[in-house]
Amino acid sequence: MIPFVYIGAIAYFVLVLLTCWQESRNRKIHFLAVLVILVLATPFFGYFIVSSFAVRNPIGCKWCGNKENEVEYCGVCGKNEEGILIKLNGCRSTKTI
Repeated sequence: MIPFVYIGAIAYFVLVLLTCWQESRNRKIHFLAVLVILVLATPFFGYFIVSSFAVRNPIGCKWCGNKENEVEYCGVCGKNEEGILIKLNGCRSTKTI
C-alpha cells in the first residue's frame, strides 16, 4: 500500500512541475509563482487560475495595430482575422468595412 502512495505523490509532483514549466513559457507569470498556485490549489483548479494571466506573445490585430489582442476579435476595432467586423459598441454585425 505504501509504494502506491509514493508513486501517486511523485506523479502529482511531476504533473505540477510540467504544468508550471509549460504555462510559465506561454504566460506572463514566473515559474515559481505558477508553482505556488498549483501546489496550493490542485493542478486542475490552479490551471484555470494561471490561464487567466496574460499571454507572453499575444496575436495582435493586423487591422488596427493593437499589440495586446488575445481574443477572436479585436477590442479596439472589432474586426476578426479576416477583417470582418464582429463587434461594435456591444452590437453584433457581419458587415465588412
